[in-house]
Amino acid sequence: MEARKPLRRLENQMERAVLEAVNEMLLLESQQRYCSCERFCHDAAALALNNLPPRYATSFEGSISTLEAIQADQELQRQIRLEVAKALDRVAANPRCPEPDCPLLQSDAETVELELAPSDT
Repeated sequence: MEARKPLRRLENQMERAVLEAVNEMLLLESQQRYCSCERFCHDAAALALNNLPPRYATSFEGSISTLEAIQADQELQRQIRLEVAKALDRVAANPRCPEPDCPLLQSDAETVELELAPSDT
């Protein structure tokens, strides 16, 4: 009896669609509510993917047609954007960014108020 060969290529194409949505939303963000480091992006993508249906493909051709189907489905695109937006907000509230210059970690720093010294005039 011949042993089964493991699948060489099994990919969830929803991952690609979600990562594209994360990157797109980060590019459009102008208020620095989010970080763009890899950990932040992956945390947000993982949260969004947990709430979206997987779309697996096993070949290059299957990957292309699956991605095209995801992009053509307007309701699914709306759902992806909604889940990504919720995930970005959730990760921003509890960032695990490794970068010390992360804008999210800096906003938690204590605010220092400066006083002007009295003038001699």
